[in-house]
Amino acid sequence: MCSHCRATSTPLWRREPSTLRTLCNACGLYLQQRNKLRPQELIDADLDNDETADNSGSEQDTTGPQCSHCRTRNTSVWRRSKTGAQLCNACGVYARLRGRDRPLSLKRNKIKPRTKHNKLMDKH
Repeated sequence: MCSHCRATSTPLWRREPSTLRTLCNACGLYLQQRNKLRPQELIDADLDNDETADNSGSEQDTTGPQCSHCRTRNTSVWRRSKTGAQLCNACGVYARLRGRDRPLSLKRNKIKPRTKHNKLMDKH
């Protein structure tokens, strides 16, 4: 069990460096990145999302996480704003890089995969 948020399920268990108390992945990463424990409002938000996901059934398109900015429910990764609001990957990355909200005119219905290499350049 996480010594901070009391979570009993996590993809990876971590330890608090000073006391070696057990932490869930979310609390451990937050502590590592910000040098402070994860705030209660983020813990509560995660609990709310877990309950929604458990009750969603087959209506996954209309329930579950939603970006607080563009309202999309389709993203490769969920992120958090500086204030703790849930953001889709596109809105979160845009806000982090540019320091402002992503214009809604940039919203797309389909997620475009990242291309790492140009096939023409690989032949040379």
